[in-house]
Amino acid sequence: MKTQVQEPIIKRWNRGIQIVRAGRGYSKAELEEVGLRDVRGARNHGIPVDELRSTNYPENVEQLRAVAKTIIDSRKPKTEGLDSEKRTEIKSKTPTTKNKKSTRKKTSE
Repeated sequence: MKTQVQEPIIKRWNRGIQIVRAGRGYSKAELEEVGLRDVRGARNHGIPVDELRSTNYPENVEQLRAVAKTIIDSRKPKTEGLDSEKRTEIKSKTPTTKNKKSTRKKTSE
């Protein structure tokens, strides 16, 4: 599921003037601060990642927090409605195929 993400910002100094521009992607440090440790997973969700960049800007982290929350929440299992008794019943009802004896008749020649 792709999410809509704003472009990250990059700051640099040129002759004593700070220039802010759009970046190619978020740095690994910004992703880790938000809780996204997997670069491939972040890219699959539509977050641009620039692996060459090592800076960590608070503005970028704030932009990522809202997006990362939805990604992390989607990873959690949805077993809130089932209590422990129902979960054990579901597990016990599943058929087991281990140690099944063959029902074929042996043919004698």
